Amino acid sequence: MRKYALIIAAAALAASCTFPHPVSVELIIPEEHPFEAAFSETMWFTLSYFDGKEIIEKHVPKGRRRIRVAVRSGSLSVFSLRPLGELGALGGFFEPGDDRSVMMLGEYGSFAEMLLRAASFRPEAVGRLSMESVLDACPDLQAADEISFMEDIFNGTLSYGITENEEIPFTIDSLASGSWIPERYDLQPIDVPFSGRPQQMLLYPGVYRYAEASRNLLLILSVSEDGSISHMITAMPSW
Repeated sequence: MRKYALIIAAAALAASCTFPHPVSVELIIPEEHPFEAAFSETMWFTLSYFDGKEIIEKHVPKGRRRIRVAVRSGSLSVFSLRPLGELGALGGFFEPGDDRSVMMLGEYGSFAEMLLRAASFRPEAVGRLSMESVLDACPDLQAADEISFMEDIFNGTLSYGITENEEIPFTIDSLASGSWIPERYDLQPIDVPFSGRPQQMLLYPGVYRYAEASRNLLLILSVSEDGSISHMITAMPSW
């Protein structure tokens, strides 16, 4: 009887290693988003994540900084948290062998959003990715050419390496005076002593947001891979 019990236990263990099963992962939001600090108010978030099979969306209310979700074992999971449902995302990843606490970071947001778009078309290909290998090849995900990366996912050519962009220098001279706070802690604020003073910038291609709290303004800055720059200034979304 004991022999049969051991065989059954071994078979169950093998099955658990072979077949996907739910794994509980905790997502951790940094204690204070830069915009929360600038406006002295907490934000709500929209969570979108790929659990290894499908994309799921949830609302995260104000003040909640830890979210527990279930994902499939044996697959890469991708997480995106959008403040107020529309600002730049915080991103995070979980794959087999990782710690089950995932810190959500602004510098991973754009890459995570790209993987979610890819997963909506090719979930199996995204699920097979190793973010450990991706980060070994491209430690700064902001430098990754996301368009080329998505094409490589669809074409199965990632083994040939990751194409990286270079930072693009440019000048912006249409900002009102004040301190424009970036939505990511890894970026520097834009301090404008008087309106219209030219500001020298150096950024990777992508979309960046800066808030001027005293004027309740939001700068949305888009840097294209061909070096073209566009920007828009709007009122901050209310929350």
